[in-house]
Amino acid sequence: MSNNYVYYQPNELDKHDIYGDCTIRALSKVFNCSWKEAFKKQIPYCLKYQVTSAFDCPAKQAKVILKELGFEYHSIKVPKGSKRPTVESFAREHTTGRYIVNVARHIVAVVDGKYYDTWDSGDKCLYGFYELVS
Repeated sequence: MSNNYVYYQPNELDKHDIYGDCTIRALSKVFNCSWKEAFKKQIPYCLKYQVTSAFDCPAKQAKVILKELGFEYHSIKVPKGSKRPTVESFAREHTTGRYIVNVARHIVAVVDGKYYDTWDSGDKCLYGFYELVS
């Protein structure tokens, strides 16, 4: 287990870490609010775009929703023959700031050099990340 990993489960009803609510958990950590408050932050955008979460839609719409929530998107450009950064390496390199990182079929919060999840997702490769800028 990585030294940068911190178990994080703000959903009081998910006692066995089986709910598919990684977007809400990540927003909760990045915004430093409860699971319910993070859920409520998404509702206007879910209604506007008719999606179930900020990431349950095409990437273009997700970028728009997250921008409206105060995030800036950064893509990961990987030179041919190189490996993508992992959640763990990203966390080690980003010791300050609040981020939501996008990995295959999952979303992870990174805050001040630590990554927060219900399992150690540190070996997952990044496809892009959102930085909280406002």
